[in-house]
Amino acid sequence: MNDMSPSQQKANAAFLKVQKQSITRDRVFSDIADSNSARSANTAKLRELRLAREDRDARDRAAAAALPKSRARRARVA
Repeated sequence: MNDMSPSQQKANAAFLKVQKQSITRDRVFSDIADSNSARSANTAKLRELRLAREDRDARDRAAAAALPKSRARRARVA
């Protein structure tokens, strides 16, 4: 049968429970860290795209401002 006394069995069961909780906690923290790093990478990518778009829009506005404005013809009122 089992060579352990009842107190040893209880201690072993308690240890295994704590060990399982520890492994579960570590897995949860690992998942959280993975999702945080993925979120950070996505945020950085979106920020880079936004800054590029804003830069492109600013250049387009500057180019449009540099073009001579055409004069609108006024309709003659008879």
